[in-house]
This record gives sequence, structure tokens and C-alpha cells, in this order.
Amino acid sequence: MIISHKHQYVFVGLPLAASTAISKELCEQYEGKPILAKHSIYQDFLKIATEQEKNYKVIACSRNPMDISVSYYTKIINDTNGNFSNEKLLRKNGGHLKMRDYKLSKYLIENNSSYTDFLERYYQIPFDNWLSITAPHCDFIIRFEHLQADFEKALKHCGISPKRPLPSVNKTAKKKSFEDFYNKENRTLSLSIFGPYMLKHKMDFPKTWRGLKISWYSQFLFHMAGYARAFYWKNKSYRNTKPQKVYKELIEKHL
Repeated sequence: MIISHKHQYVFVGLPLAASTAISKELCEQYEGKPILAKHSIYQDFLKIATEQEKNYKVIACSRNPMDISVSYYTKIINDTNGNFSNEKLLRKNGGHLKMRDYKLSKYLIENNSSYTDFLERYYQIPFDNWLSITAPHCDFIIRFEHLQADFEKALKHCGISPKRPLPSVNKTAKKKSFEDFYNKENRTLSLSIFGPYMLKHKMDFPKTWRGLKISWYSQFLFHMAGYARAFYWKNKSYRNTKPQKVYKELIEKHL
């Protein structure tokens, strides 16, 4: 999370949604400073914010969940820098890595598993993330698919003149579009996983879903799980873990 007292904004860095690039740029160019953890949610901020800070403008970045999922699958398969195989990064050791993802990564790599295999094994209920509890507090939401243009709009919304294009940081090395991972084989499954979330956040459906409808059961699961997820997300504490490389550098440089 990044805060600027000069420009009176708070940036809520959601996972896998350009949070590293935006956080770094806000600190280096727009008087931002790291506060709390990299992926602290707005509810964490409210617990420590002054009355004045609670009136700061709130910015976050949303990303198509189908893209998020492909990005995560790609990160797991590539296991760059041992981010999914290093036991020191497990939550029980003070890191960010869930044991479930650690075991899944090992399975997927050993079996050279496809993206469809990943979908079947990873998602037991429809997708949701912290955007669902963040969006109601936001003054401006940057869309990942329009990252450059929306980042500039977000700055202007805060009364800031953009200085330069947003540099890329932590970009996942994948050669094809996320849409190429979706096909006739997994379109019904992917619709049941991502459809309810995309409907809630008014995101465009892909062409591969043409002629399909989200089942009432998927929507029911999504909404019921949403209550439990919101309670859990707002009360969990593992966001205050060891900072990763770029965020650690921001803390050391700007605090």
C-alpha cells in the first residue's frame, strides 16, 4: 500500500494487478511512501488512519480474472526465482506462499500439466478476490487492460500531472495472450469459475463464452462464498509478512 500526504491519495495494491509497477512509480515520481504491507487492503488502512487520511482519494487496479489466472498458472509453471518451491517463503515460515500452492506447483511441474488441469485442481468454488471488498471504497479504479491510459487518468483524478509513461516491473514472461489458454475444452468450466465475478464487476465476456450462460448454482456459490470470504479477508493477519524484493527496496528508500 502506498500513501501520499502531499497529494492525499492511497493506492491499494491488489495481487497480480500491476501493484509493484504502480507502487514503485508512485514512490519514485509522485511523493508516495509505503505503508503497512504491499497487499494490505483498505480495511487495514482504516484501522490506523487519521480522520484526515480517511478522506484521501483511494486508487486500486482491477484485472480480468481470466488473465490473473493465466498469469498465476504461468508463474507456477515457470517457478521464477523459486517463488513456489522455496520452503522459506511458506506462510508458516513468515512468507507469502500457501502450502496448497506449494504442493500444486510441485504437481503441475512434475506432470507438465495443462492450463485446463490447473483450472480443475485450483478452483473448487467460483473466483473472487480483494477487489470485491476494495471497489466500494475507491474513487478511481485503474483497468489493467488499459493500464497506461488509466494510470494517467488516476493521477489527474488526484490533481497530479503525469510525468512519464508507467514503466513495466515484474512482468510475467509469457509469449501468448491469456485468451489463447481458453478453448472449447475449458470454456464451460472457465465460465462457472470466472463468470459470476466478471458479471459483478461489469467486465466483458470473451468470445469463447458465446451462447453460454452462467448457471444459477455458480452464482449462488459465488454470492454465498462472498460473505465468508469478506469476513476472512478483513480479519486475516498474514498480509504483514516479510516484504518481497521490490517492496522491501521501496521501504528502505522512501521511509
